[in-house]
Amino acid sequence: MESIYATKEGKAALQSKLDDLIAKRQPIAELISRAREFGDLKENAEYSAAREEQNNLEMQITEVDAQLQSIVLFSYSKADTKVVNIGTKVTVEVNRKKVVFVITGMLESDTDKGYISNASPIGRALLGKKVGDTVDVKVPAGTVKYKILKIEKAA
Repeated sequence: MESIYATKEGKAALQSKLDDLIAKRQPIAELISRAREFGDLKENAEYSAAREEQNNLEMQITEVDAQLQSIVLFSYSKADTKVVNIGTKVTVEVNRKKVVFVITGMLESDTDKGYISNASPIGRALLGKKVGDTVDVKVPAGTVKYKILKIEKAA
């Protein structure tokens, strides 16, 4: 799995999600046990539903655990601002407007607040660029030019 960038808080939130998922195992196991008591498992809708729920839960647990194993920690306050990096706040000019983005990991991206993932098209295009550089980003409507005006620590 590819590296997933996250702050300590982002990793803790993901660990909490995993803990919550693991806590759901026992109640589902109890549902399966009760459903078995209804008889023939081939025609037992409760049993089938509980088994499907268990399978979905186990897939989620596996996915979240894999994400946790792939985390690379970063800190906004320690971001290198010589070029655009994960953890930097970048002011760009696009269509004659100034826009500010914070480059973050996918777990903590929130486009409404200007936090974009390093894996997003804009994030990928900006990474490694310096003040004064212009990047072209392909979007569904065509290509958009972003000129980097300022790079600073996000927090």
